[in-house]
Amino acid sequence: MPLTRWLRRATEHLLTFLVGMLLVVCPVIASAAQDARAPAPTLVDCQERFAARPEDLATVMCFYECAQVPQARDTVRRALMALGKQHPENGWLALVLGHVEFLSDRKAAEVAYLRAVDLFHARGDAEGEVLASTNLRSILLKQRRTEEALSWTHRVGEVARASGKPDLLARALIVEASHLHDVEHDLGRAFRVLKRAEPLTFPDGAPGLQKQYLTLLHSISERLGWLEEATEASVRLAEVARSSRDLFSEARARHALANLMTRRHLRDREPETRAQALRMAREALVASRNAGVQQLEVKALRLIADLLGDGPEEQREAEELLRECMRIAEELASDERKIACLWTRAERKAHVDPAGAIQDSEASIQLALGVPDPLILALALRGRAQVAYLTQALPMALEHAERALDAVESLRASQSDALIQAELFASWASDYHRLAGWTLEAGGATGKPLLIAPREALSRAFAMSERMRARSLLDALVASHALAAVAETPKHKAQRDEVRGRLTAVQRKLLEPTRTLAQREAALRELQELERIDRDLRPAPRQGAREFASLESIEQELGEDEALLAFLVGDDTDTRGDFAGGAWVLTVTRGGTRAHRIPERARLTPTVALFSGLLERRDGSETNAAAALYAQLLGPALAELPTTVRRLLLVPDGPLHDLPFAALRQDADGPPLVARYELSLVPSASLWRHWRQAAARAPGGEALVLADPDRRVHVSDARTVSKERMTVFTEAARVGALPEARREGHAVMEALRDTEVTPRLLTGTEASERALKTTDLTRMKVLHMAAHAVVDAEAPERSALVLAPGSEQEDGILQPREIAELSLQGALVVLSACRSASGAVLAGEGVLSLSRAFFEAGSRAVVASLWPLRDDEAADLVARFYEYLAQGLSSSAALRRAQLDAIDDGLPAAAWAGLVVLGDASLTVTPPREEHLSSHLLLLGTGGLAGVLLLGLLGWRWRARRLRSAAS
Repeated sequence: MPLTRWLRRATEHLLTFLVGMLLVVCPVIASAAQDARAPAPTLVDCQERFAARPEDLATVMCFYECAQVPQARDTVRRALMALGKQHPENGWLALVLGHVEFLSDRKAAEVAYLRAVDLFHARGDAEGEVLASTNLRSILLKQRRTEEALSWTHRVGEVARASGKPDLLARALIVEASHLHDVEHDLGRAFRVLKRAEPLTFPDGAPGLQKQYLTLLHSISERLGWLEEATEASVRLAEVARSSRDLFSEARARHALANLMTRRHLRDREPETRAQALRMAREALVASRNAGVQQLEVKALRLIADLLGDGPEEQREAEELLRECMRIAEELASDERKIACLWTRAERKAHVDPAGAIQDSEASIQLALGVPDPLILALALRGRAQVAYLTQALPMALEHAERALDAVESLRASQSDALIQAELFASWASDYHRLAGWTLEAGGATGKPLLIAPREALSRAFAMSERMRARSLLDALVASHALAAVAETPKHKAQRDEVRGRLTAVQRKLLEPTRTLAQREAALRELQELERIDRDLRPAPRQGAREFASLESIEQELGEDEALLAFLVGDDTDTRGDFAGGAWVLTVTRGGTRAHRIPERARLTPTVALFSGLLERRDGSETNAAAALYAQLLGPALAELPTTVRRLLLVPDGPLHDLPFAALRQDADGPPLVARYELSLVPSASLWRHWRQAAARAPGGEALVLADPDRRVHVSDARTVSKERMTVFTEAARVGALPEARREGHAVMEALRDTEVTPRLLTGTEASERALKTTDLTRMKVLHMAAHAVVDAEAPERSALVLAPGSEQEDGILQPREIAELSLQGALVVLSACRSASGAVLAGEGVLSLSRAFFEAGSRAVVASLWPLRDDEAADLVARFYEYLAQGLSSSAALRRAQLDAIDDGLPAAAWAGLVVLGDASLTVTPPREEHLSSHLLLLGTGGLAGVLLLGLLGWRWRARRLRSAAS
């Protein structure tokens, strides 16, 4: 089951198409919608229908429809009570009486629902009991009696399971998911539980059941930032509402789509999305009024006011809309609606009425403190911070922004799934960027007057950067290091093993090329369900990271020869033109830290994509782009570095995760960055410190090399020879041989033969998943895998290294959940497989790659690739890497030397720049050899005539090679 939605099933174009189609087939025209609504039945109509069919729910619901007219409500209540005395065993009368009482007296409604539950239970009517219990649960939740509500949630499930009826089972699952969403705020479990209801609800479920499912699916998806998933749910809800002539649900769907378009506008900041969102919000307002739903009407009013511009006419319209918004919210006695109206009004007032803006934003916070939902509080505090930024001293804005992110941290902590934690965080990444930028601004980094000391600003901005980055991975590593393993009961372990076995069996089916399309679709559905079960059986993430690395601690940990460059790629302005934090690089050395502005996210994203495209041409056409990116990202930062620095630890952000830094250059005709520095990518400074402080491994150890696995699954009589190491999951069943990888394996063996590390090579059918899992990895210094990799950006946990199975219990698809359970204990992992360092990029968390899983398994450094590598070029580059690694060089130094050799051989950047070191660049496998140690000391030496001469020699060597190439 894919949980990441950054490259969801619907592309952005499909999203726009679906919304557009909905607007075509479901136009909102006030008069037409009004005509479509049937007049409310009279009490006489209802009494006649009941006399004819007293045991029919639809008949009894007539009384509830009649009670929608306020003047008739008391009369309907008395009539229902009288009928209840005449038919004391009719639970439907008690249930509908509860609905009517709820319109004005919740306590009376609770009494009626309790009586309905008892009546249905006595009659053995499971449907009635489920409906009555569900409504009773809702009443209790509105009174914040959460423990009692939970007991009724359990009762609904028990009754539904005992009945065995699909529709009741679906209702029970929706109720359980709703509790996880509304009360526990555990969005991952809520989503997985809800998804179990889908096959019970579609296509044959009742429209009401389908609407409940889709409404909750939209809510969960939107909270997690899965805009495409949420849009799909809303489009489906609109279709069901239209077919059942349900104006309320259609209005709800329209508001959801308008809100999603607004979220998309805030994310992408495109002018056309704002106009589209405003039009959709106005149509949602009309639909809400036509349906007579004030809860939706107040939401639409606020949304329109939020989207309107700052011109005089739009400002006046917004003020009127927000007055109406507050009036209805007061009438509904809804704190959540009042909070939203207040913070929106406050933000709009900030430029024209500072005192009023502060008053409104403070009022929203006071109300939010009484709402048991950290998201509401976070949103109110975010609004308060923006108001403070525009109306008060900047330190006040920083205080409120930090409080908002504390509330987000609280919401994050309530998630029982590490990936869901990361996805929830991703939707708040821009807030971390904003706060870091505001902090640097307060410290004078943008040229404005100093409000806090520059050093304090740098320390606080760095701390904010660390709070945002790779939190799930950091939690996992720190917790596993500091805490004992969670004891697993034999029953729980047996359940996990059974599910993992079934997962393997289903994946073996999917890898069989003879399966029909129908069989593959059935297997995929089974796989999705098993993946959901597997996630539920995993232990909850342990909150290991209580403290993050401070700026001072990183400065002290860095060597004289190291610099850490932490990138923060945010936006320069928000949709109203106010400063949104900008984009920065923090350059940290042992001697201090500096901050430099870099281009914002909207500029860097296409530039990095263009550079990658030029690299793929392999003709040197990327050099001008390489020089431009160098100037934008690195120029000022590197110009200030001490001459002793020879290793750069790069902490990328956003689009920079896909950037091959090694290929950047100061001048278009000059040497690339790797000619001057060793390079390593690290997810965060806190993780780098965690790896650097790990205990040193004892001398000696082993190296396990798996090369050119043979799956013995043939599409034709002969195995095909692959030119590139494939990247598409659907190709896993028919990957070709990698003969150069076998040569690479032998080269690794040869390089390590005379070292303290004992190598072992497995090829063909021996290079198997079973062999890896049954090997004692605790003494492993190096794990090398030369194989195909398949990367699924939609479902990162399905990405895999393709090995031979090795037994009937394995499928040969080594996936992250299996990798993370290996015990690597500080080993170096080399993944000579395409795109093993790439995958879905999650804002804040980073790349959900195969490499990341090896860190979870205990590796301190991973060498992997950003893009597909040609088999022969990969083999040569990796062989050279091991030659230098065997001489005692660190992983980053060895890779740099191998890349320089490739440059000298005239290979294009595409052949060498995509291989990167991730993690602890200082990790070595063997002690340095004496002759190499002396040359290494020469480079370190310093202030440095030797260092200067060496860099000059490298530049001369580069220019000479370029001249020879031009002459030929």
